Amino acid sequence: MQDSTENEETYETRNLADFIGQDLPKVGEISRSERLYFIGTEFSNLNYLVRHRALRMDQKDVLHFGTRRLARKVPSVPEEALKLPPKALADELVRAYFVHVNRGFPIVDEDEFMESYNGSDVPKLVSLPLLNAIFLVGAHVLSSTREDCRNSTYVFFRRAKLLFDYRFEQHRETYLQVALLLTWQCDNLEDITSNSWHLVGVGSRVAFGMGMHRDARPSTLNAIDKRQWVRLWWCLFQFDVVVSASFGRPQAINLEESDTPMLDESHFQGIPNGNSAFAIEHTKLCIIFSRAMRKRVALRATEADRAAATKQADEELAEFITQLPQRLQLPHSEPSSWQAILHLSYNNFLILLHRPPPHQDPSQFSADSATDRSICSDAVVAINSIFESLRSRNTLCDLWLPSVHVLFTCLLHVASELNSRNPLVAAKSSRVFDSLLHTLRDISQYWIYAKSLLRLFEERAMWTKRQRSHTQGSEEQAIQPSDGTGTSEFSLRPNPINVPNAIHNSLSDATTSLQSSGQIPGGPSYGFNFDFGGGLGGQDAQQGLSYGDGFVGSGLDMAGGGNAEGMNLLPVPSVLEFLLAGVDNQYDF
Repeated sequence: MQDSTENEETYETRNLADFIGQDLPKVGEISRSERLYFIGTEFSNLNYLVRHRALRMDQKDVLHFGTRRLARKVPSVPEEALKLPPKALADELVRAYFVHVNRGFPIVDEDEFMESYNGSDVPKLVSLPLLNAIFLVGAHVLSSTREDCRNSTYVFFRRAKLLFDYRFEQHRETYLQVALLLTWQCDNLEDITSNSWHLVGVGSRVAFGMGMHRDARPSTLNAIDKRQWVRLWWCLFQFDVVVSASFGRPQAINLEESDTPMLDESHFQGIPNGNSAFAIEHTKLCIIFSRAMRKRVALRATEADRAAATKQADEELAEFITQLPQRLQLPHSEPSSWQAILHLSYNNFLILLHRPPPHQDPSQFSADSATDRSICSDAVVAINSIFESLRSRNTLCDLWLPSVHVLFTCLLHVASELNSRNPLVAAKSSRVFDSLLHTLRDISQYWIYAKSLLRLFEERAMWTKRQRSHTQGSEEQAIQPSDGTGTSEFSLRPNPINVPNAIHNSLSDATTSLQSSGQIPGGPSYGFNFDFGGGLGGQDAQQGLSYGDGFVGSGLDMAGGGNAEGMNLLPVPSVLEFLLAGVDNQYDF
């Protein structure tokens, strides 16, 4: 055992010497089974050394180099991480992922993956971390119609995360793919080391380390990777922009430091029925908002700078929506999932750019303030209409996690208008608020973060109704002059009285919905080969293994594994509990 460890250490420590010692640049295509070096900028010593060794002037702009084949490693992992669901269920989950998610967010090369999954390309191995991450997203998509899928999402999350943390996979891009897919399950305001913002940050570091932010066209990287890197980079960028905006935290990616080619139709080879129009347009939308967000939150920016950034963003967004392809324009009824996601993002960005600051001084209202409110109101109506359509068709599960944050944005804005002195505005806001709350109630079945928001808003609404009923039912209070405290108004300020237990009872499924539903019986054998951490290659390929024989156990083993405690997530994020607890009674959204 010691000799094996020493040999592995010797093998690994020769990487740099072998790379520099070869004839640079290497002649021939960099295959998918080779180790890849990104030499970095001119300040990197590796870059400096390679430039001294390189002799061919036509390669002076090359930043990506291949070296030897990936070393085979079989790390020790918990047995539970190697279990798989029955083959029939696995097929459904994989199909759901590629039909409902990958076509617009092309994170995985479908043609290549399915060749391995179906066993038609024997030498290629299926990555177990990636497979479990795909199972997770597929289960989420099917959650509205399959109770067993809804209860199994955390099981797949845990397995993928275990394999991820144990560095089970040798191909670095797989860690980026898995990080992005894990965001479908993991989100918690309080846990900064295990939420979507953290995972996107991890994925960003992987992408930077591989050099995905740089143009790989001058290199000898194989054609599949060149296409996939462009797709992955822009998927990562979209996630980074939207998630960073939702959390109010810095973006990981600065496009000023990237020269990766923009997405076009040619990059969607390997993605059957891919929605390239959505991917391209949503990327453009995120580029606009990314620039505006950086300028708006710059610590040394003046009010004039922020106003100029908003004005520029408005002009670019107006041009964007005007030139949007017909197939992506918002229809009057029943938008597709991709139309819905695009317009949810667009209208959410409008609200974030134009909503009034908290506790705005009425004396500071201006014509621009009225315009801002009009823009926000129109955006809320559009968002609510989209959610109502998806809800009526039971397709809320097709959305990605940031859609929950869009719903949060809308609820906050509408809540601020519920107390309008204009009864027409208040009545309209009340109807919209009820509809949005209905959507939140439905979507909370699939997102733990949505459960937290539901508790926040339902407790506020319940307290408001109780106060209003108490005020109207008291003759003594009816004859007393108003003191201007507005006790009957809807407010997100902490509740000074105890909320009825009925509210907590109605929300008692916040953790029980994640409980296990029991064992799922095993199924027929899989037809593909599993990647146990080794490189690609014929003799390294594992034989096709049947579920139950090649893996520990024959069931999905969900017992006791799906509760909130096991997830290390609170049923309600600490930040929201902080608000509900009434700390110093100074909070209002």
